[in-house]
Amino acid sequence: MSRIFFIGDVSLDEYYQAEYFPKIKEKILVKTLPAQMGGSIANAACVFQSFGNSPYFLTALNSGEITRKLLKGLSEAGINTEYMVFDDKIPDSKCLIILAENEHTVFIPTLGLTEIRITDEAFQALKNCDYLYTNFVEIAPLMYQEKKAPELLDILRQHGVKIWCDLDCAEVSDDEEMLFPYVHTAFLNEQGEQNLAARFGGSWKEKLFDMGLDTLVATKAERGCIVYQKEKEPITVPGIPVEVVDVTGAGDTFGSSFLHAVMHSDDMKLCAEFANFAAARAVTGLGARYGAASAAELRRFIKMHSGEAERYEVFLR
Repeated sequence: MSRIFFIGDVSLDEYYQAEYFPKIKEKILVKTLPAQMGGSIANAACVFQSFGNSPYFLTALNSGEITRKLLKGLSEAGINTEYMVFDDKIPDSKCLIILAENEHTVFIPTLGLTEIRITDEAFQALKNCDYLYTNFVEIAPLMYQEKKAPELLDILRQHGVKIWCDLDCAEVSDDEEMLFPYVHTAFLNEQGEQNLAARFGGSWKEKLFDMGLDTLVATKAERGCIVYQKEKEPITVPGIPVEVVDVTGAGDTFGSSFLHAVMHSDDMKLCAEFANFAAARAVTGLGARYGAASAAELRRFIKMHSGEAERYEVFLR
């Protein structure tokens, strides 16, 4: 069985429902909804585990009550957290999410992470893994002894580790840009496409492929996704109409579902279609981890919306 590491954020998501999103200086009443376990990379790990995989999760947190709840949630979801880093100078990890006007607005307090110093045991485990799923914000502070993120990722890639990165809006700093040559597969949304075009110019996709990127997946929300690979025709997959409840975690569900699919098939179109179904189902319920569905639940959803769930059975065993 492949060994997969997820390195990134985990948080307590505090949800509030508003009739509309207020203007600056305006006060409105909001309804407090049940808090949910969240964090982009942790959400992806939970979805990935729901397919029967056994991922590892690593980041730096304090050792307080909220952290204990977060780690208990990950453990109960079947995710291994033995390589976590603890630092009590780090504030509590949580997000504020406002649901209004059929959209969600997320406030993410930064943790001020400048270093995530991993142990010898964690370094050896990372060298022996098959895939590393992360984002630039969380991987940039990673250190082992005096090796910083670029050198560390270079070592992992030389050991055959395929590094997958969720670029999201691709608000890439100069330091983070140095990490592109080590990334195998990247995801980004429509805002991310605009940001990279502004940073690298009109030929930004070609520049990323020249840096060493193998696969780029651009998600288009309700309009589906496009898969780009160097010197290959783009693969366009249309969206799936559903009644949206909460879009939080849709991208996380898509990314980890795509990773799960690629581990079982080299048919990129089929993999993208499967990830599309998983992400579409994820937005029909509340919470960033609603995408962590059982095979039976996802099979029913696919059959309801396409009538041909058998086509994706290789991913649902």
